[in-house]
Amino acid sequence: MRSFLINSVVYRIFRRNFTLSSAYLDLTFTSADERISLNFTFITNVLLSKDTLMVSSATEELFAWGSCEEGQLTLDKNDAYQILIPKALDVRNLPTLIQITCGYTHTVFLTIDGEVYSCGCNEFQQLGHGQSGGQLAKVVALEHYRIISVACGAYHNAAITYNGLLFTWGCNSNGQLGREGDDTGVKLVRALSDHKVVQVSLGVEHTLVLTDTARVFAFGSNLKGQLGLGYSSEQSVSIPQQILCLSGLPVRRIVAGGWHSFVLTVSGSLYAWGSNNYGQLGLSYFGSSPNDHQNELTLKCGSVGSTSVDDEQSKNRPFSPLDTSLSNVSIPTFVKTLRGCEVVYLACGETHTVALTRDGGVFTFGAGRYGQLGHNESTIGISVPRKITEFMGNVVTQIACGRFHTLALVPKTGRLFAFGQGTNAQLGMGDTKNRLLPCPVKGHWVSSHKSSSNESTVGTDSSSSKPYIIRRIFSGGDHTYLLAQMYQAGETVDPDDLRNWNRSSLQSILTICPEIVEQLRNAHTALALPPPISRSISLSSSRPLTSSLSSTSNEPMTIVSKVESVFSSLGCLSASCLEEKEPNSHFKTDREEHGVDLDLACKLQSQIFHILPKRDLKRLINKLLDNVLSTSRLNYPSIECLRGLMFLSVSDLLNMPRKPIMDEAVSDVNNIDITSEKNTNFEPYPVLSSGFSTPGLVLNAYSVAINRLDPAPSKILDRWFTKMQPRYLKKLVLNLNNLISYILDMEPASAYSQRKLKEESIRQALEFMKRLHRVNENHPNPISYNTFYLTSLKDKINIGSAFVNWLQECNSGGMRFFSFCDYPFVFDAASKAEMLNIEARLTMQQAMSQAQQSAIFQSLLSPFIGTRMYDGSTSSPYFTIIVRRDNILQDTLSNLTMANPADFKKLLRVKFENEEAVDEGGVMKEFFLLVMRDLLNPVYGMFRCYPESRMLWFSESTMESENVFLMVGILCGLAIYNSIIVDLSFPLAMFRKLLGETPGLDDLKELDPIVGRSLQELLDYDNADLADVFCLNFTVTIDYFGMNKIIPLMEDGENIIVTQENKSLYVEKYVEYVFQKSCETPYKAFEKGFLQVCGGYSLKLFQPSELQSLVVGSEVVNWDELRQNTTYQGIYWDRHQVIIWFWDVLLYDFTIEEKKKFLRFLTGCDRVPIVGFSGVKITIQPNNSGDDFLPVAHTCANLLDLPQYSCKEILAKKLSLAIQQTEGFGLV
Repeated sequence: MRSFLINSVVYRIFRRNFTLSSAYLDLTFTSADERISLNFTFITNVLLSKDTLMVSSATEELFAWGSCEEGQLTLDKNDAYQILIPKALDVRNLPTLIQITCGYTHTVFLTIDGEVYSCGCNEFQQLGHGQSGGQLAKVVALEHYRIISVACGAYHNAAITYNGLLFTWGCNSNGQLGREGDDTGVKLVRALSDHKVVQVSLGVEHTLVLTDTARVFAFGSNLKGQLGLGYSSEQSVSIPQQILCLSGLPVRRIVAGGWHSFVLTVSGSLYAWGSNNYGQLGLSYFGSSPNDHQNELTLKCGSVGSTSVDDEQSKNRPFSPLDTSLSNVSIPTFVKTLRGCEVVYLACGETHTVALTRDGGVFTFGAGRYGQLGHNESTIGISVPRKITEFMGNVVTQIACGRFHTLALVPKTGRLFAFGQGTNAQLGMGDTKNRLLPCPVKGHWVSSHKSSSNESTVGTDSSSSKPYIIRRIFSGGDHTYLLAQMYQAGETVDPDDLRNWNRSSLQSILTICPEIVEQLRNAHTALALPPPISRSISLSSSRPLTSSLSSTSNEPMTIVSKVESVFSSLGCLSASCLEEKEPNSHFKTDREEHGVDLDLACKLQSQIFHILPKRDLKRLINKLLDNVLSTSRLNYPSIECLRGLMFLSVSDLLNMPRKPIMDEAVSDVNNIDITSEKNTNFEPYPVLSSGFSTPGLVLNAYSVAINRLDPAPSKILDRWFTKMQPRYLKKLVLNLNNLISYILDMEPASAYSQRKLKEESIRQALEFMKRLHRVNENHPNPISYNTFYLTSLKDKINIGSAFVNWLQECNSGGMRFFSFCDYPFVFDAASKAEMLNIEARLTMQQAMSQAQQSAIFQSLLSPFIGTRMYDGSTSSPYFTIIVRRDNILQDTLSNLTMANPADFKKLLRVKFENEEAVDEGGVMKEFFLLVMRDLLNPVYGMFRCYPESRMLWFSESTMESENVFLMVGILCGLAIYNSIIVDLSFPLAMFRKLLGETPGLDDLKELDPIVGRSLQELLDYDNADLADVFCLNFTVTIDYFGMNKIIPLMEDGENIIVTQENKSLYVEKYVEYVFQKSCETPYKAFEKGFLQVCGGYSLKLFQPSELQSLVVGSEVVNWDELRQNTTYQGIYWDRHQVIIWFWDVLLYDFTIEEKKKFLRFLTGCDRVPIVGFSGVKITIQPNNSGDDFLPVAHTCANLLDLPQYSCKEILAKKLSLAIQQTEGFGLV
């Protein structure tokens, strides 16, 4: 007896589809034999009930034509040798057919029940049973398996079970069955039993296999290099070998021709190898000298080779991708000639190839002797794919190839076209002539939307006068089949469209998609059950019945294991969550567009990690680490492989807390929030929640995988990151920031190896951040550079010591060690200012030391040669400038002109004539304030003031010499070098140029808002009448001493009108003129002077905005911070009554202008340093005076003498009077 127990099966039947919700199958067998002979009646009845059954078979018909000499058309060989026109066959005794595949002289049929039948020649036992001829017979050896797909080679066959097992039978002369010996019976390819096979394609003597994880295997004859293993050999390969150089490809389809092979990716890239003696690989050459195309055959995909699934090494493996002629290509090679054509389906004959594009176009290439290419010519071969012009204007949805003929279906008209060899009537034209052009196959074929304009009746016979809709075509050898459905008014039945890719099909590689996440959410089944079956797919080989039970120990994959398999394969990840909508469709994937829907990828991954149990999630992460990230390569065969890395870039697996999370349910409030959604009700750190103790495990491995890429793929990935939404870029940066902070917070490692491992982890994270920082600079919507700051770094390392050590290494040119200073973007502005001050002090000390040595040397030699030969300034430790207040500008320029450039590196001292003050910093502050005010005055004509922005830029009509601008540059450099804030009204463009960057339109908008907005409006204007509306040419008009002067922006610019086509160039040239050409001479002089003083390493650490803040300070003043950083002496303290009055007056009674005057009165400057008030700590002390005295400021020490006033009103009056006196110095 047989017992078949099914527990907890819940069916949801809706419309024409059904799904199984929260189902679990429990199979119980009474004996071992029962396990082998299961009865599928119950499941079949459920699946094929009237509620879910496809179109009734009474309206379906199978037609065939061509050679039937061996009975391959299910007709007895004695009936006829040829069928000239499509003939309806009687297969009413068979269940509904879903696939037909043809060998040279035999045919194999697959039914909806998963059963396999065959007929035709059985010379090599290719029928799988003992019969031969036209009588259909079941392949009994497969009756205990649910077969989902079959394939025919010339004389051998293959079948795939629902569980992904591969069976082969037939001719095994060259190991094409995947086993050694002469056994031709139906046997399991045991070498692939650990893999789930989803596709198989057979050539004359070789076999290609695709697994669900996008791995491609090959075995059989390798005489023409058709196995793609990097070499060709007379010795066959009977053990399946993985084609390693294809690893990571998101494979959509594998196709084997006679002695050539193809791989088609999900986005339309083609890779070809094998025989190319007729140009059937489409590589634009065949039969030429190998030296002519040596470079073209090199596949940029890392190491070339193969791996045996049984770890057996192939014998006699001469490695030679290029054979004695290029008629053989033994390594998968990208078909450049079809790049951008969006190929979605491929079919191969023995020596020709046909490609179907996304828009329904057909390309052919290869042998064309019989006209099988459809170009109205008989040719030896065409190596460059050529589009069939006869199909232009029509949409082809199906193609098929026989040995030397081709078929194409145009569903709009319902016509089937054939061309090529017709000697065996395989074209269905009613004769045995060859056809060089596509010609309609005879028959009463109509489209599903029948009308008088599209009905196609071509030479029908009386027995088939009823109209039929062609559903699917099959061809091979010299014969052809088609499945058709009788036309019925009011019913719409569309033919199968081979251009569509069904991601959930059992013949597709696994991907992450909404359907798989929904299945995961609905049920964690231990035994997979069938997905929905549509009424309209009974004839589709791309959508076969997907329910099956197997008698083997290879259990059907659960939905959980499918998800895990996706994360174990870069190819599967690269095919997941692709963008389908134009204009960013994944078919447009190139150096600029990655084609990944990052929002969907982020959403689905978050849902998956939330649904998966802890144990399964941990297993998934391990598979990702072991099979994808830890084994990542330097390069990949296709740009599409890099999409897997983009898919992972938004994954929650990269989420990283700043500090260890003790309670997994509650995140530390000090952690940076890196989750993309607020108020999420699940743990945002799946690595931690899965049980790993190291939260940055995946992020570190991902960083390593990105960093190890070769320059070419690395640049592509950088371009893709610039297209990433700012929120994802910021999330990545914050995660890396947290990872570094987390590692720094770890206990110090005692062992050297542990310290190096910790250092290497930090270095990898910093290298990735460096890449993202570079990406952010080119991003159209960059995130703030503050995001890259490691604010905790100053608490973990001694920045001063690290910088000094780094400087020593830079100056010595010795072997470099790891240093955070190689990654300046992680330092905040305060840290960079500290580094600049350290470098300045070191330089000053060096200059002072040299001066002291010079003084000693002078004193030793003066008794012998006198003192007149020595310049006293060289022995002074200071660079002293003496000026008069009423002639400060001229005196300053004179001092700078006469000075030795080496003196600029010394400590600066300023003295005003006839004033008693000794410069301890305060005098120098006022000096720079006064001299810069005069020097930058537009009255002098050196700089032009833009009224709307109130900013300065170099004047185009200046009469000053280069030496004056050199002096201005030196002064600005001295200010930075001596830590003085200077009110320079230069735009950000100035500091951008000083750091070697190029200003852009945004900089022009800051300097000249009116012109900047006008140029932006020009760029935004899309109408065709732009030239008439704006009336511009490539010139700019300037005011040159009261006269208008026209300057051409390029050669012959007066005669070049600005149009839609060149408007971007016009804006580029305009910006270039303002910031480059108009000021080239004065700016170079200014830059030279500036770098004479500030040309050290530390300057290169700054961002332009940071350097601007360092020079001019900040206008945004946090006055409460000033109070917090104030200290007191004597009887004063923060709660003393006079101090309380003082802060009330300053913070609440004074206006903003009065506050700035106080700041200038006390410190010599009304702006705040880049570090804030922490760098301007002031001290308030009492003196012995009373209400009659004014407060006194010691600007050198930021010290305020505040009398002990008797009331708040007197304090306010005296302080208001004192802050008006901000010029002049005296000794107190």
